[in-house]
Amino acid sequence: MNKPNLSWIPVRLMEDILVKKTMTAEQWLRSAPEFGLGAVEIYYAFLESTDPDYLQRACSLLKKLDLEVSMLTCSPDFAHPSEDVREQQLAQMKTYVDAAGVLDAPNVRVTTGMRHPEISEEEGIEWVVHSIELLGEYASAHGVTLALEDHYKDRFAWEHPDFAQKKETFLAIFDRLRNTPVMVNFDCSNPIMVGDNPLDILQAVKGRVVSVHASDRFAGVYQHSVIGEGMVDFDPIFKTLRDAGFTGWISAEDGNPEGDDGFRRSLAFLRRKIEEYWAD
Repeated sequence: MNKPNLSWIPVRLMEDILVKKTMTAEQWLRSAPEFGLGAVEIYYAFLESTDPDYLQRACSLLKKLDLEVSMLTCSPDFAHPSEDVREQQLAQMKTYVDAAGVLDAPNVRVTTGMRHPEISEEEGIEWVVHSIELLGEYASAHGVTLALEDHYKDRFAWEHPDFAQKKETFLAIFDRLRNTPVMVNFDCSNPIMVGDNPLDILQAVKGRVVSVHASDRFAGVYQHSVIGEGMVDFDPIFKTLRDAGFTGWISAEDGNPEGDDGFRRSLAFLRRKIEEYWAD
């Protein structure tokens, strides 16, 4: 049986890279092989530019390090009350889809956007579905898969939580997009933040999952835990994924507070579970 492959999105290093500037994205990339990883997930803000020359230099570095890119992870705001802003977000996301193609990333993560207090549920759903459907068609035409996430909040770019943070809203949007090229990036712990059961969401979307954020938390705590040491019950999640035929990317969403040692424990847990559930 084919097995999912592991990737790494370094949530715990984002502040160092993007805010404190005590680390560069290149330094992070160079550290990935030290953990036995052959793939990374790139947060869109790690890219200094989407200029072709810059992206080609990034490709050369990735090739030198023998690293694949599992996904380009973006956070558009398609629930913004301004139509002009939504159109700007769509145009910008098309440039990231193009960048994913250059980086040979098969997937681009997409969000619904922020839950702006002045918008209604009905109009927010209409705006989000319209924009994501258009972007999904563009991505598909360019050989890239758009993956909608059951998101909670972008910690750097957003003032408000995700418009579709609650299960009912996320699934309502997913249902409207079911017959489009848009797929799902399933996050294991985001639903816990709002009192939902991650397995309920997974059961509804399991046939459309192309990538997984293996993340762990405790209820109501934004800080991630070491993967496998929080509240997420990974056994039924991995069993459901296995039974659905999932063999895509499992990305370690590494926001643990214990540094490299905690990350090593996270990876050991995920490798053990992959062997357990996807054994030949």
